[in-house]
Amino acid sequence: MAAVDGEALWAAGLAVVRRLREAGFEAFLVGGCVRDRLLRRAVHDIDIATSALPEEVMSTFARTLPTGLQHGTVTVMENGVPFEVTTYRHETGYSDGRRPDEVTFVRDIREDLARRDFTMNAIAVGFEGETIDPFGGERDLSAGLIRCVGDADSRFGEDALRMLRAVRFAAVLDFRLALSTWRGIKRQRERLKHVAMERVAAEWDKLMASDKPDRGAALLIRSGLLANVKDPLPDTLASVKPDAIDIRWHCVKECRLSEADDIDVRWAAFLSAAGCGADEAEQLCRKLRLSSQRTKRISGVIGFDRLWSDRLMAVAGSAGKKAFDETANEQANAVQLSSLRASWVKLALRFGRSTAEDWLKMTKCRPVAYSLLAYAKDWTNEISVWKAAELAVRGDELSRSLAKAPGPWIAELLNELLELVALDRLGNDSESLLAAARAQMDGGNAS
Repeated sequence: MAAVDGEALWAAGLAVVRRLREAGFEAFLVGGCVRDRLLRRAVHDIDIATSALPEEVMSTFARTLPTGLQHGTVTVMENGVPFEVTTYRHETGYSDGRRPDEVTFVRDIREDLARRDFTMNAIAVGFEGETIDPFGGERDLSAGLIRCVGDADSRFGEDALRMLRAVRFAAVLDFRLALSTWRGIKRQRERLKHVAMERVAAEWDKLMASDKPDRGAALLIRSGLLANVKDPLPDTLASVKPDAIDIRWHCVKECRLSEADDIDVRWAAFLSAAGCGADEAEQLCRKLRLSSQRTKRISGVIGFDRLWSDRLMAVAGSAGKKAFDETANEQANAVQLSSLRASWVKLALRFGRSTAEDWLKMTKCRPVAYSLLAYAKDWTNEISVWKAAELAVRGDELSRSLAKAPGPWIAELLNELLELVALDRLGNDSESLLAAARAQMDGGNAS
């Protein structure tokens, strides 16, 4: 499907509404497209509610798809653009905490709007611009407020994922949660156990990609939702308590996730702030069904961070993450920096350039300026080779030059040579590398 800009999409949606009106039915644009239009945000898709029954919708348009007839939904295709058209309906019984057990078609748009989650999503706009807003959605939009339609406990009881959606909307729109909605979340949070992890992950991922991920992450913890998902999260994360004595809560609150543009770097920063190690991060990613590539990336940054922090403490002590004292002995500082540079280069080679660069991005999310960041950036940029394949000598050349049968020793020796070249202790030319290799095998010092 070709991309359609928001204005054209809105106009095309109104054209579908007009066709239904001309056929003798009521029809309105509803849901997220109306909300986003009123907020002057980009409109990406159009939903339409109508008094027409599914078969009547299908007979009105030339090309339709029976997307969800049991729930009254038909997809209308107009010029290659899909529009979901759903019959006004009333829903009862949500035994699985997600879908209604029974759907009854109705003829009143207000009754249809009453089943929706939040007032800002329960506004309808007609072809001539008329607005149907029985629950004060426009007023709440103006006030920057997320409020449930009717009773919050009932709305969250119908679909527990709505609790996560409320928190996500708070982050995406930078809105407040109405007190009744917040209390409803805290009363109904245990129902989140009925929601599939894929649905939880989708909402959580959208939250992390929002303009205010910091606020959304804090709300997730304050609400207690993370401790009530279907597949229990690692205890380090699930047990974070929003109180003054939990240092992890303080770190999460102070973490500036929005400073990173990359969503996976934000994930790594959040999990690191919450105290998760690489194994716990990997476990969480797998529970959320994130791709193996994303899982490896997120957990890799956290693993890098843990090992670098350990090395920093070992070399520089408790002052390692603070600026070096300008009045301290310059020679001592130089020795520390030299040792730290060697550790950084070796760690960067072990994890790879992309992980080292992700770590540099992640430090922007931390509330305290990282005094060694400038050094770490320089050390990274100074690395001339990142992989053994970039060396000017191959494994078979080493085998011939050293008259030794191929084996695991080749990979080990290439890695040793790689470190020396990356540390500027050895030139990346065949003669120097082979000489260093012979020295290494003879037990000498190649540097």
